[in-house]
Amino acid sequence: MRRTISWVVAVMLTASASADWIPFNQLPGGARGEEIASEFASQRLASIRDVRWDPAHTSAWFRKDGEWFTVNLSTGEITAAPGGNVPAAAAPRISHQRGGGAGPQRGRQHAVTPSVDGTMLAESRGGNLYLKCDGKPERAVTTDGTATMRYGTASWVYGEELDQSTAMWWSPQGEQLAFYKFDDGNVPLYTLLSGLTKLRPSIETERYPKPGDPNPTAGLCVVDVKEFCATDAPADPVADASSFIRSIDVGSADQYIYGVAYSPRGDQLLFHRLNRRHDVLELCSADAATGVVRVIVREEQPCWNHHRPQMEYLADGRRFIWSTEKSGFKQYELRSLDTESVITLTSGDYPVGKIVEVHEEAGLLFYTAFPAETPINPQLMSVTLDGTEQRRLTAHDRHYGRFRISSDAQFFVASDETIAEPPSTRLYRMSGGIVATLAQAPSDVWSSRRLPPPQLVCVKAADGVTDLYGTLHFPSGFDSARSWPLLVEVYGGPYFATVSNTFSAPARECELGFVMLRLDNRGTPGRGKAFEDATYLKLGGPDMDDQAAAVRQLSTRAGIDPTRVGITGMSYGGYIAALALVRFPDIFKAAVARSGPMDWRQYDSIYTERFMRTPAENKVGYDDGSVVLHADRMAGKLLLIHGMQDDNVHPSNGWALAQKLYDRDFSFDMLFFPKAAHGGFGPTEENAMWTFFTRELKASPLGSVPGSILDP
Repeated sequence: MRRTISWVVAVMLTASASADWIPFNQLPGGARGEEIASEFASQRLASIRDVRWDPAHTSAWFRKDGEWFTVNLSTGEITAAPGGNVPAAAAPRISHQRGGGAGPQRGRQHAVTPSVDGTMLAESRGGNLYLKCDGKPERAVTTDGTATMRYGTASWVYGEELDQSTAMWWSPQGEQLAFYKFDDGNVPLYTLLSGLTKLRPSIETERYPKPGDPNPTAGLCVVDVKEFCATDAPADPVADASSFIRSIDVGSADQYIYGVAYSPRGDQLLFHRLNRRHDVLELCSADAATGVVRVIVREEQPCWNHHRPQMEYLADGRRFIWSTEKSGFKQYELRSLDTESVITLTSGDYPVGKIVEVHEEAGLLFYTAFPAETPINPQLMSVTLDGTEQRRLTAHDRHYGRFRISSDAQFFVASDETIAEPPSTRLYRMSGGIVATLAQAPSDVWSSRRLPPPQLVCVKAADGVTDLYGTLHFPSGFDSARSWPLLVEVYGGPYFATVSNTFSAPARECELGFVMLRLDNRGTPGRGKAFEDATYLKLGGPDMDDQAAAVRQLSTRAGIDPTRVGITGMSYGGYIAALALVRFPDIFKAAVARSGPMDWRQYDSIYTERFMRTPAENKVGYDDGSVVLHADRMAGKLLLIHGMQDDNVHPSNGWALAQKLYDRDFSFDMLFFPKAAHGGFGPTEENAMWTFFTRELKASPLGSVPGSILDP
């Protein structure tokens, strides 16, 4: 479940009378908020855009504010680059990280896939697979595809929840093409009305498995392209197809097959195999010549596995770095396609983050991890590729990033920052110590503007033990002697953390008169499996408890009014926002719930069962976490927002909650957008939401107009 933005035309349906929407910049304080946001957006903070390393390892070049400078690696002396140029020999380091091109529509797969050399083209069309060989007319590879049994494509749920944007895979030399044989004939249909603003709406259907429903079945096939293209088009295409296609034995039907790719040499077809309960994940290999399948890696968890472990090949195309959570924290191993050898590279009671660079010449892996006192601050680490020496290279409890490693692995460049301090960039020795400061953050970024800086805060989870981290933003006129409403912006769901100790511009919404909180509760990633698994089988339990516990603690701070607390979120955050008025109406007085799954039986099988199992296995968990079933307990003020074309979190989620509230004659506001899918809805939503919060929480920013309908 992800957040996205879609700008659409909108209309409003209301369940209760309310004040008119007021454009954001016309709300008291809104124009000031936009002015501050614009000022920060246009400011130029010293930043490093590029770093080049001297092959002789005596100096480095860097570009700051469009100008090139050179720094002596021994003395740290910085001078303007002679002639403003960089020597041609000072080539940039080539990172292992790869950028992706334009993807297909959300939840879909590419319909056309060219071979690596661009000489051949595979296309999935009308359920069948077609192949255009170099210089030859297109030919059908399959002919028995139907609306529900399709070749070279998958379904929305595979694209959305397994990140499967491809369904056809070329071997590196173009000798083979692997592709899905995808059957979702037993998956129930979900129907959406399209063209709701037209004279006659139409019907759109999607095979959408909900928790406990039959899932689609994914098989893998391989066509021997070299032989297929060498033959002429046959008179009997059905008989011809079978002679070139080989099915891969992927195993049981009730499982997930995804993450398909050929090995760098093209001799193995790799894929992930995940059981329906998500607690057993296998990296499998099918021999490209024989199709024989073997398991290379098996990961088993008591709760659930992350479905896409990191995997990075070394230069030999056989060894690869693999991320595992078997210790309870994500760590790296070095494995091989050819042997069962496993080298443990990293360890610690904290997780690793991302691979920065595999520096094989020096025999080192550079990566980020979280060993700092504040466990959301990434640090740069290194470890030898035999796992014998693990080092922390950055020393302070700050957020480090934008790493560049020197060609001889003796130096690195990194930025460091906090939420209130803009990034500074420095050149370091691997052996320790700063060589030079390349860009220095201004020290008066807040005081010169007479603005209170945002704060990184730490509170206790509802268990009274676990530390949670969040951010607070304040209005420019914040005075702790006054009483200010608190507004919580929440996501809170698995797979997405929203709190980072990176420099943050002022939140323009604060100028309406709010203190704003964002908090990562238990169940969010980056803190280890125990932290993440706290919500297993009970979504809407510990995550909601933690948000409430944080508000209780922060409401004791001077300047925050515990009687005026609001909450808003999108997608999973929309669910938490609505749930807040059900479970903690004594704390939360107003909520704007956007595109939320209001009962987990309504969402898709892959995402929901990963964390909740099926309703038959976990009826109590589904019941306890349902906003709809407990709508009779809702109190406070609600603005419910949803898109009528939402094929992700279906609009029936919003309608189901609305009907329950109608049944009890509960007054609430509602915005349903007839052309919108899953996501934000543009200025109309923004104006309605901030008018709602300003009205219901009686925000009173400095400069408000006496007698305004929004004055308290």
